[in-house]
Amino acid sequence: MWIGLLWILGCYGISIAVLHLWFGARKGRNKKPAKVLLVTKNNQNQIEWYIRSLFFFSGLKGYEVTATIFDEGSSDDTRQIIERLSHTHLLELRYHTEYDAVDQFMSQHAGEPFVVVHLSNREDLVKIPVG
Repeated sequence: MWIGLLWILGCYGISIAVLHLWFGARKGRNKKPAKVLLVTKNNQNQIEWYIRSLFFFSGLKGYEVTATIFDEGSSDDTRQIIERLSHTHLLELRYHTEYDAVDQFMSQHAGEPFVVVHLSNREDLVKIPVG
Protein backbone atom coordinates (compact mmCIF):
# COMPACT_ATOMS: atom_id res chain seq x y z
CA MET A 1 0.00 0.00 0.00
CA TRP A 2 2.79 2.47 0.89
CA ILE A 3 4.61 1.74 -2.35
CA GLY A 4 1.48 2.54 -4.35
CA LEU A 5 0.98 5.79 -2.45
CA LEU A 6 4.62 6.81 -2.99
CA TRP A 7 4.30 5.93 -6.67
CA ILE A 8 1.22 8.18 -7.04
CA LEU A 9 2.89 11.08 -5.19
CA GLY A 10 6.07 10.69 -7.26
CA CYS A 11 4.13 10.77 -10.55
CA TYR A 12 2.18 13.79 -9.35
CA GLY A 13 5.39 15.63 -8.40
CA ILE A 14 7.06 14.84 -11.71
CA SER A 15 4.03 16.00 -13.70
CA ILE A 16 3.91 19.29 -11.78
CA ALA A 17 7.64 19.85 -12.41
CA VAL A 18 7.23 19.13 -16.14
CA LEU A 19 4.30 21.55 -16.40
CA HIS A 20 6.24 24.31 -14.63
CA LEU A 21 9.22 23.82 -16.95
CA TRP A 22 6.99 23.80 -20.03
CA PHE A 23 5.04 26.94 -19.07
CA GLY A 24 8.26 28.67 -17.96
CA ALA A 25 9.87 28.00 -21.33
CA ARG A 26 6.81 29.26 -23.22
CA LYS A 27 6.47 32.34 -21.03
CA GLY A 28 9.98 33.63 -21.72
CA ARG A 29 10.00 33.17 -25.50
CA ASN A 30 8.44 36.43 -26.59
CA LYS A 31 10.02 38.68 -24.00
CA LYS A 32 12.58 41.25 -25.00
CA PRO A 33 15.66 41.42 -22.83
CA ALA A 34 15.36 43.93 -20.01
CA LYS A 35 18.02 46.64 -19.99
CA VAL A 36 19.19 48.04 -16.70
CA LEU A 37 21.49 51.02 -16.21
CA LEU A 38 23.17 50.93 -12.80
CA VAL A 39 25.00 54.07 -11.64
CA THR A 40 27.47 53.47 -8.84
CA LYS A 41 30.26 55.11 -6.90
CA ASN A 42 32.07 53.43 -4.00
CA ASN A 43 29.56 50.60 -3.52
CA GLN A 44 32.01 47.73 -3.02
CA ASN A 45 29.98 46.30 -0.13
CA GLN A 46 26.73 46.08 -2.11
CA ILE A 47 27.54 45.90 -5.85
CA GLU A 48 28.09 42.15 -6.03
CA TRP A 49 24.81 41.48 -4.23
CA TYR A 50 22.93 43.87 -6.55
CA ILE A 51 24.32 42.28 -9.70
CA ARG A 52 23.93 38.67 -8.58
CA SER A 53 20.36 39.17 -7.35
CA LEU A 54 19.42 41.04 -10.55
CA PHE A 55 20.55 38.14 -12.73
CA PHE A 56 19.34 35.40 -10.37
CA PHE A 57 15.78 36.68 -10.03
CA SER A 58 15.47 37.56 -13.71
CA GLY A 59 16.56 34.00 -14.52
CA LEU A 60 13.88 32.65 -12.19
CA LYS A 61 11.27 34.80 -13.91
CA GLY A 62 12.43 33.63 -17.33
CA TYR A 63 13.71 36.80 -18.94
CA GLU A 64 17.12 37.96 -20.00
CA VAL A 65 18.77 41.02 -18.52
CA THR A 66 21.64 43.11 -19.81
CA ALA A 67 23.20 45.61 -17.46
CA THR A 68 25.26 48.68 -18.22
CA ILE A 69 27.11 49.94 -15.18
CA PHE A 70 28.39 53.48 -14.90
CA ASP A 71 31.14 53.86 -12.35
CA GLU A 72 31.45 57.52 -11.43
CA GLY A 73 35.03 57.35 -10.19
CA SER A 74 35.01 54.78 -7.40
CA SER A 75 38.06 54.81 -5.18
CA ASP A 76 37.34 51.41 -3.60
CA ASP A 77 37.16 47.90 -5.13
CA THR A 78 33.86 48.45 -6.97
CA ARG A 79 35.48 48.34 -10.42
CA GLN A 80 37.37 45.13 -9.72
CA ILE A 81 34.21 43.42 -8.48
CA ILE A 82 32.27 44.47 -11.57
CA GLU A 83 35.08 43.35 -13.88
CA ARG A 84 35.17 39.95 -12.19
CA LEU A 85 31.39 39.54 -12.51
CA SER A 86 31.45 40.63 -16.16
CA HIS A 87 33.06 37.29 -17.04
CA THR A 88 29.92 35.40 -16.02
CA HIS A 89 27.10 37.94 -16.54
CA LEU A 90 25.99 40.22 -19.38
CA LEU A 91 27.60 43.38 -18.04
CA GLU A 92 29.04 46.42 -19.73
CA LEU A 93 31.18 48.58 -17.48
CA ARG A 94 31.78 52.25 -18.27
CA TYR A 95 34.11 54.49 -16.29
CA HIS A 96 33.03 58.11 -16.28
CA THR A 97 33.67 61.00 -14.00
CA GLU A 98 31.82 63.62 -16.07
CA TYR A 99 28.68 64.95 -14.47
CA ASP A 100 26.43 64.38 -17.49
CA ALA A 101 27.83 61.02 -18.71
CA VAL A 102 24.60 59.16 -17.85
CA ASP A 103 22.50 61.79 -19.62
CA GLN A 104 24.72 61.52 -22.70
CA PHE A 105 24.35 57.73 -22.69
CA MET A 106 20.57 58.01 -22.38
CA SER A 107 20.36 60.50 -25.25
CA GLN A 108 22.47 58.19 -27.46
CA HIS A 109 20.09 55.29 -26.70
CA ALA A 110 16.87 57.31 -26.73
CA GLY A 111 14.78 54.66 -28.48
CA GLU A 112 15.68 51.88 -26.06
CA PRO A 113 13.81 51.36 -22.78
CA PHE A 114 16.13 51.35 -19.76
CA VAL A 115 15.58 51.07 -16.04
CA VAL A 116 17.96 53.60 -14.48
CA VAL A 117 19.02 52.85 -10.90
CA HIS A 118 21.38 55.03 -8.86
CA LEU A 119 22.69 52.54 -6.30
CA SER A 120 23.52 55.22 -3.75
CA ASN A 121 19.88 56.38 -3.77
CA ARG A 122 17.77 54.05 -1.63
CA GLU A 123 14.55 55.12 -3.35
CA ASP A 124 15.90 53.92 -6.72
CA LEU A 125 16.65 50.44 -5.40
CA VAL A 126 12.99 49.44 -5.69
CA LYS A 127 13.28 49.91 -9.47
CA ILE A 128 15.74 47.00 -9.81
CA PRO A 129 13.72 44.39 -11.75
CA VAL A 130 14.12 41.41 -9.43
CA GLY A 131 10.51 40.54 -8.78
